[in-house]
Amino acid sequence: MKTERESLEFDILYVGAGPANLASAIHLQRLLKHHNATSSNTLNPSIAMIDKGRYAGAHLLSGALLDPRALNEFFPDYQEQGFPIKATVSKETIWFLQSKRKFPIPFIPEPFSNKHSLLVSLSRLGAWMAEKAQDEGIQLFDNTAASLPFIENQRVAGIITDDKGLDKKGHKKPDYQPGLLLKSKVTVIGEGSDGSLSRQLSKHFSTGSAAQRYETGVKETWQIPEGRVIAGEVHHTFGFPLESDMYGGGWLYALSPTLVSVGCISSLGPDSPICDPHLNLQRFKLHPLIGNILKSGKMVESGARTITSGGLDTMPPLYGPGYLLTGESAGMVNMQRHKGIHLAMKSGIIAAETLFEALLHNDFSTERLKSCEDRFRNSWAYDELHAARNYRKAFDNGLYAGLFKAGLQISFPGLSLPKTQLALPGLAPLPVPGLKKRTNTSPAIPEFRADGMRTFTKERSLFNSGVMHEENQPCHLRIKPEDIAEICLKKCTAEFANPCQHFCPAAVYEIASDPKPALKLNPSNCLHCKTCEVADPYGVITWTVPEGGGGPGYKLS
Repeated sequence: MKTERESLEFDILYVGAGPANLASAIHLQRLLKHHNATSSNTLNPSIAMIDKGRYAGAHLLSGALLDPRALNEFFPDYQEQGFPIKATVSKETIWFLQSKRKFPIPFIPEPFSNKHSLLVSLSRLGAWMAEKAQDEGIQLFDNTAASLPFIENQRVAGIITDDKGLDKKGHKKPDYQPGLLLKSKVTVIGEGSDGSLSRQLSKHFSTGSAAQRYETGVKETWQIPEGRVIAGEVHHTFGFPLESDMYGGGWLYALSPTLVSVGCISSLGPDSPICDPHLNLQRFKLHPLIGNILKSGKMVESGARTITSGGLDTMPPLYGPGYLLTGESAGMVNMQRHKGIHLAMKSGIIAAETLFEALLHNDFSTERLKSCEDRFRNSWAYDELHAARNYRKAFDNGLYAGLFKAGLQISFPGLSLPKTQLALPGLAPLPVPGLKKRTNTSPAIPEFRADGMRTFTKERSLFNSGVMHEENQPCHLRIKPEDIAEICLKKCTAEFANPCQHFCPAAVYEIASDPKPALKLNPSNCLHCKTCEVADPYGVITWTVPEGGGGPGYKLS
């Protein structure tokens, strides 16, 4: 039986209130105001933005270092307007770590430099930008998730929001409310890494793009005693606690003399799912370099998120029939610089200028929206991503070969990578990574006991993420019963020892053995990081949106 839905219509609908879409909405409104002040042909489109978080910034998580280049373009007076800067980079180092030792990189190559970057809390930045967008006249609806695209005549004509008030079995509770149909002339999708709506659209509108790749970042914010760091101090590391065949690294940023952000990035994917990103961060904090800074401190917030890392070669087109992509939904991350916020903002600026032209000509055709791609290719964002396009690929044959290749790339941007493996002096050739199946009965993940002071269990970290979900609602992690029986409890157990128990940083997946093998899901733990969907070696997990307002509640991250 077809559900009757209330319908609302807008000219422009933004899905996701991250820095990309917020920058776009603010810039578009300013373009419209300038136009209306100088032209008799006034434009007054209806513009709305939805976000699944329970408040603006609730789901925004990053390190975060912000290159202010894009910010200067669309918001040049941001400092006078009270932009929430924690500090400006004052000192930066890169370290190679062994379990107890550290070796400094004697100089920081220009492509890796964070000179003039701002240290910010991304969740607070999002909340501030949302307030500015509302001041500009944008309608912002939080607690509202985009569940499905609304496709009409082979064109995205809006979205359908989440149903509210269903119980675990999908039955209607007394407070049931069907999702809304939000129609729009153009839908701008900026959901972040591995967005559920973008994933659905990629299946409906084939783009021909190479498969995207992802990493998982786990971070904590700590209050520490004064005197150990100076505001703006930035440390990046590689090596420990990761094995040499895994891409990733750690960071510590001093947001103030007493507040630091510490985190670890681990490479995950269906070909290498045996990994525990949360454990990697706990081990990273035990290194003397980090441990001495955190000693006697207190962890005040934690979280996790996947990071889009494929770069320029895996970016989908920025446009499609009735829609535009921004930010990480468009793959706007430079892994060489470990930065994406400025690129997300730039993608929002590009989208705003494309939308302004569409409104000016009352033309929302795919051909008109295609100009978004031309604007991107003529921008500094394209130049930056093009120069860094091979950086992440360089590490596919391991850390040491990657450092060697990345070092060459610093001198020769865009250097093409040989398909044959490089042999480095004094080092045995590294194996080409393949499918990492368990080859013996030894545990794939080392046993670890958290001390509750510097290191924490996943359950304890969840407490500091502010995660909340309505308990009595359908499970948003979809796995077919036959896949649980044949793949999860048989094939995956034999080949990978059920890595979902480890790669999920929120302890959502458990394998029970008594009285018989069973997969237990704890969806109310979910941090919306999307690690399970991108790392599942068999592709049987589908992440769908829970009721709007569910998920983490970041305030400092």
